[in-house]
Amino acid sequence: MMRPLRKAFIGWMVFIVMAACFPHGPVSLSNAAKAETAADGEAQFRNIDLFVAGTEGYHTFRIPTVLTTMDGTLLAFAEGRKNSASDTGDIDLVLKRSMDGGTTWGSLQTVCDMGADTCGNPTAVQDESNGRIWLFMNHNYGEDTIEEINNGTSRGVRTIWSAYSDDDGASWSEPVNRFEEVQPPDIRWDATGPAIGIQLRHGPNQGRLVIPAIGRNIQSDDHGLTWYQSGYIQGDTNEATVVELTDGTLMRNDRLSANKERKRRAISTSRDQGATWSPVYYAPELIDPVVQASIVRYLPADNDLGSRLLVFANPASENVRENMTVRLSHDDGATWPVAKTVYSGHSAYSSLTVLPDGTIGLLFEGGGYTPYDKIMFATFNLAWFETEDVQLDGLVFSEGSLSPVFRSDIEHYRLTLYEGSEAVTVTPIASKAGVEIEIAGEPAAPGIPRTIRLGELDKLLVTARLGHRTRTYTIELDRSRPRPELLLHWDFEQVSVGGVTDVTGRGHTGLLKNGAAILPGAVRSDGQGHVLHLDAMQRSHVEITKADDLHFGTGDFTFATWVNPETLSRQRHLLIWYGTAGRGVPQWWMSVEQNGAVRMNLNGLPLNREIGIATPSGLVKTGEWTHVAGVRQGGNLLVYVNGELAATSAQFDGAAMNVTNEDAPPLVGFDKGTVANRDWSGSLDDVRIYRHALDPSDIRKLYQLPFDAAAPVTEAVVTPNEPDGMNGWYTSDVTVELTAADQGSKVTYTEYRLNGGEWTNYSGAVSVSAEGITTMEYRGRDGAGNVEETRTLVLPIDKTEPELTVTPNLEVLWPPNRKWVPMEIRLDPKDESSGIDSIALVSVTTEGTPDPLEGIRDADIGTADTSFQLLAANHRRGEKRAYIITYEARDKAGHSTTKTITVEVARTVKEDER
Repeated sequence: MMRPLRKAFIGWMVFIVMAACFPHGPVSLSNAAKAETAADGEAQFRNIDLFVAGTEGYHTFRIPTVLTTMDGTLLAFAEGRKNSASDTGDIDLVLKRSMDGGTTWGSLQTVCDMGADTCGNPTAVQDESNGRIWLFMNHNYGEDTIEEINNGTSRGVRTIWSAYSDDDGASWSEPVNRFEEVQPPDIRWDATGPAIGIQLRHGPNQGRLVIPAIGRNIQSDDHGLTWYQSGYIQGDTNEATVVELTDGTLMRNDRLSANKERKRRAISTSRDQGATWSPVYYAPELIDPVVQASIVRYLPADNDLGSRLLVFANPASENVRENMTVRLSHDDGATWPVAKTVYSGHSAYSSLTVLPDGTIGLLFEGGGYTPYDKIMFATFNLAWFETEDVQLDGLVFSEGSLSPVFRSDIEHYRLTLYEGSEAVTVTPIASKAGVEIEIAGEPAAPGIPRTIRLGELDKLLVTARLGHRTRTYTIELDRSRPRPELLLHWDFEQVSVGGVTDVTGRGHTGLLKNGAAILPGAVRSDGQGHVLHLDAMQRSHVEITKADDLHFGTGDFTFATWVNPETLSRQRHLLIWYGTAGRGVPQWWMSVEQNGAVRMNLNGLPLNREIGIATPSGLVKTGEWTHVAGVRQGGNLLVYVNGELAATSAQFDGAAMNVTNEDAPPLVGFDKGTVANRDWSGSLDDVRIYRHALDPSDIRKLYQLPFDAAAPVTEAVVTPNEPDGMNGWYTSDVTVELTAADQGSKVTYTEYRLNGGEWTNYSGAVSVSAEGITTMEYRGRDGAGNVEETRTLVLPIDKTEPELTVTPNLEVLWPPNRKWVPMEIRLDPKDESSGIDSIALVSVTTEGTPDPLEGIRDADIGTADTSFQLLAANHRRGEKRAYIITYEARDKAGHSTTKTITVEVARTVKEDER
């Protein structure tokens, strides 16, 4: 954990930061108080999207750099890549400015546009003596790749340029080529930063401007009038960042260009302000997937408090660009004891800054699909490092497409559902103990699915609580998405003379060419059925006929099939090719690469953009069945393997990707390219093409379909295990536990409803306490989409005794003339649960006589007798006689109640009648 920091100490630290940022005047005490609050008050964290791929005229934004000026303006630089995510091509340097600490941002500015060429790797520093901001950058011809530049076959080389601003970034000078000043004449590939430079505060060269570059720094001792190179650093590193330590030592923190298997940051130091450098060593705590990183001082190197606090950021993973993490060092980078994740998803390059109020800013690449979907800007204070975040690790929806992909620090989403969707099942995932969860206002448990009936809902709220901290995720519901339309389906079980039958009935017959054959075999474990077999040696393939409805233009579509390659011996093996081959020709295709990766490529007009994505290698193996699916959804391509998302593209401009091409029919298994030796070799099964994009849950069902055609089986266990009353009635509360089993794709959720009410997701034992007959219906659903036939459980419960009212026709017998008086008893039994089962006359007795039955005639005890006679006579000694009449009512559950009444005989003539 971070060592405790006293509020007053941090307040003065921030005061010094502000003084350094505003050297031309003192900082007010009110500002210092605000800074103290920001640094050590309530934990603060905020993350926004700043540059989003496919917007503002650019295909992709990359390489973030952020600088806080002395006047407190935030300058956020990035590469605006016009036509693709490639490192070369038409790339501009763009800028957004914020005057309020990153809360709001101005419109996009272009700092460098060299036509179709590349202008990139922004690296910025401000000269505190005069306020001038220097921006270094790199240029190369757009058609030159890094490989061509390095091997000497390119048109030109990579050169270093600079521009400056004297008005806080509002305007910029024309870039100037610095090649002759700062680059050896024989260099071919070079790069600055990217991120920020520094200005020295120690030693004989105090005020020196320093820009990190490959293998050395670029320096100026005359405020930018001239620039030159520092001493060289041990080779095999690049993409550097530099920081000045409190004793004046310079420390470089570099990405590895060799020895990459170390997966650590390369560190070197200079004690003579850059003239010479120590050998490189590798920081054990700074794990790195070989990517650019950023480092910054929290306080200036010459701060009066002697603070040695450094801040470092990178994707903290050894193998994947993900988990953007910020670390703190209290000893000038000797150790890094504090680490906290800013963004757990895909992430890559970053740039750190310290704002005037003491909060830390991080501009970084990341996204839900790839590390390059967008550039985000996060701000947080030191107190945030000491606070345990309340968050969910995931939200899984049974239906629909969530945008963006769920990440714990993003609080607003859109769930796009098919038209007519009535319910969705949500499974919250939280690994942190103690997190309390609510879905739509009702308690939920981590890992337990909860089915929500949507009704008129337009948004769904999911709340996570940990102690006094709360985070609410808002999911906007969009139920306007058209349901996918299955346009083509070959199951290879129906073959005619004309070819493979399209079982959708749309007539997309598959014409078997060059020895393409339908052979016995199937994906299913029972091996029953038929598959398509193609032989690459014969160039066998299948032609799709009547393709008029397969021209998708800029619309969404899905291609899915099972593949079983006999060989993966060539660069790639084509599964389907729509359109015609060639540069600038609308087309799309999918293939399995030689290394077992799955690739999908799209090329569209009018901007002639090509988008290509590939999964990791080894997902498809020879001799094994694998399900693959390619989806175009809005501005993204997605590739699924065995039901799971395996690759995604950065967002692109869908309107610029019209793929319609009617010049040639789509071909399955055939290479239309000029190479013409990349045909499919092996088997295919269950080929499908949909209009519109399938949801992830739909893709998963296609994968599970061949293996699971049976619905789950749910068993209900009732406690008590048998009715404890009569006639099948329970006389106490009942608990029902549901257990669902599925041998195929496993149970995704079980739901129940009581007495025809709303279906509820089963999350634990259900207690039924309502008296009367409760009908409980329940069913399960598996991952293949099989829904169990609804089962019914009848639970009769009666916990209450019946009511009974007994009313005699006479309450007093008069006169006592020893005559027999007829008695008529009216009985009113009542039971609202199980109902009255029986009524019986239990007894009729008299008190004060040796024989309790004296004076009673025709009473049929043990029956429902209500008519009998009583003798109107007192006792022989003249004492008043009373008859005691008792009835019992019993309900069908076995509960009984008795009611006793008394009928008296008047003893003598009434006193008032004498």
